[in-house]
Amino acid sequence: MQYFIFHMTYDICPGYIIVALMPLNTDSLLSDPVRVRRIVTQVILLVAAAAAVVWMVFELRMILLLLAFTAIFCYLIAPLVDFFEFSIRVGRFVLRVPHTMAIIIVYLLMAGALAFTLEKVGPLLSDQLSAFFENMPNYAKQLDQYAKKLSALPSRYRLPPGWQQSLTDGVNSAVTGLLDWLQRVAFKTVRLATYLLWLVLIPVLGFFFLKDAKAISDRLLSSLPAADMRYRVATFLNDVSETMAGYIRAQLLASLIVGVVMGVGLWLLGLPYPLVFGVGAGLFEFVPLVGPISLGAVAVLVASFHSWRNALLVFAFLAIYRVIHDYVIYPRLISRGVEVHPVVVILAVLSGAELGGVVGVFLSVPVAALLIVCWRHWRDLRQDRSLALVGSDNEPLARLGNSD
Repeated sequence: MQYFIFHMTYDICPGYIIVALMPLNTDSLLSDPVRVRRIVTQVILLVAAAAAVVWMVFELRMILLLLAFTAIFCYLIAPLVDFFEFSIRVGRFVLRVPHTMAIIIVYLLMAGALAFTLEKVGPLLSDQLSAFFENMPNYAKQLDQYAKKLSALPSRYRLPPGWQQSLTDGVNSAVTGLLDWLQRVAFKTVRLATYLLWLVLIPVLGFFFLKDAKAISDRLLSSLPAADMRYRVATFLNDVSETMAGYIRAQLLASLIVGVVMGVGLWLLGLPYPLVFGVGAGLFEFVPLVGPISLGAVAVLVASFHSWRNALLVFAFLAIYRVIHDYVIYPRLISRGVEVHPVVVILAVLSGAELGGVVGVFLSVPVAALLIVCWRHWRDLRQDRSLALVGSDNEPLARLGNSD
């Protein structure tokens, strides 16, 4: 039995495109051993190249992570650089602040702000952290008492023995799982702390990225041969830049708002360590879904160690504020082009946690937003290609050649 696969050849004529369908005989193709070997060799080389790329990405994951954080840093301070890159007319002369000088001014302002923050807030934050860690043994004992009370609930309400054993085992396994998860998180955090010296490289690399970003983009576009391809790549890079910049800046503003509101609110409610929880809330806001839930649970738990009434007030405050923030404040901070559906956020966070732990959760939503931009451009490209074979009144312009 012979099988035929049709392939198309195109002849472009004024007003229409002639498409000729010509059959290929697969028996003759498979009977050519040289061609079969060439195809098999190409497939093997492609698989080997893909495996090599995956291995290289895995081995260089920390370098790629450093570049990702550098890109985030650049997106954060780029508006400040644009703000200080201005011109002043003095008589007949125009004084212009160079791009490099604007970057240096922003760096100096950031260094001064960091030094001021460490000078004024650092001692108070250190005192509260020390007090929190000093009380950790007492908190652990109270947490163990909570677990024992939960285990005693089935027998207190005289449930069937089978139910009592199941509930007791469930509570014990949940507590054990929670402690194991906290140990794993602490271990991964300590392991990441070995790369803290790499943080010095972020502003260094960011300086060169900010200084030469336009030159790098122009060289990349000029290396493309076709004008249509240059236009598509420029549009894609612009959309990616706007999406990432909008998300990162909105996330930074949201983190500042959450940190201030949480710190002041918990301080007014009388919760211990309000500055610790305020700073932690601001930092954990960068970790979508997991960060706010984890910090809220810890805040309510710590409040319960001192007063159940205070714990209920903290829980009510956090619940009300999260609703206001997630549905009123945050949608106004982020532009429409950056919105990501909540289902996509949840799936992205879960995938990031499985693939990269805390770092994966941190980068999950930006990567999801980037993938959405890529999909949107791929969809537009396919639509443009399909419209190339369709007339103005949706009549196909392709005609079969040699119809007779």
